[in-house]
Amino acid sequence: MKLGILGATGWLGQAQGLRLIGQGWAASDLVVLNRSGKLGGYAGHPVIWAKDAADLCAQSDVLILSVRPQDFPLEGFDAGDKLVISFMTAWTLAKLSARWPKARIARAMPNGGAPLGQSFTPWVGDLGAEDAALVSRILSAMGAEAQVADEGQLDYLSALSGSGSAYPALMAQAMLADARSRGLPEAVALQAVEAVICGSADFLRGRMAEVGAVLDDYRSYKGITDAGITAAEPGLTQAITDALAAATAKAQAMGQ
Repeated sequence: MKLGILGATGWLGQAQGLRLIGQGWAASDLVVLNRSGKLGGYAGHPVIWAKDAADLCAQSDVLILSVRPQDFPLEGFDAGDKLVISFMTAWTLAKLSARWPKARIARAMPNGGAPLGQSFTPWVGDLGAEDAALVSRILSAMGAEAQVADEGQLDYLSALSGSGSAYPALMAQAMLADARSRGLPEAVALQAVEAVICGSADFLRGRMAEVGAVLDDYRSYKGITDAGITAAEPGLTQAITDALAAATAKAQAMGQ
């Protein structure tokens, strides 16, 4: 089975391709195309470089679309009746199906953890069992994956899990600004914030269902952290709610 990747040397297309190779997918069964030419991390791997979009489609049994939505479709691209996995925003299932009504289409939204195999990738598509299993296999090379019910859920998850490290980075920025304003040495501020943002990740891994209990443990001491949680929670909860609402609305608008 030949898997074609359009946008194969972009950060996401390359993550998908290299993670598949790393998990045993034969490099000679990858057909790759990128407008920048033979670049990226495929050196030493015998992948097939397509000449253009038409050649990519002709040589591939399954197609992955990993290009900017404004750059699609490329001249000569024809999905035919192939299985297509799109990573693009804006191009809804309806829009893709309108152009290629015989294609079997899924949309997926990996996040920034994909190159490390730590993505959570929600996807949607009305596929048969065999195609769905193949989509799961391909996406799982980048980390966890889950099929969702509809594109409304995919839009929301584009805002939530698709944000990757954006919201932790925003919290880190706020903490750093506060630490600096209080005169902490830069090195100390950086180390302290990194300990909070990065050091807590492993502690919370696998415990998302227990975060309420984790917070209750901190509150039970009635001490320093409890005072901070009490001050932060109302505004922070509302800020995150507003952020996800705005991001979801943007995802929905892009698909109009």
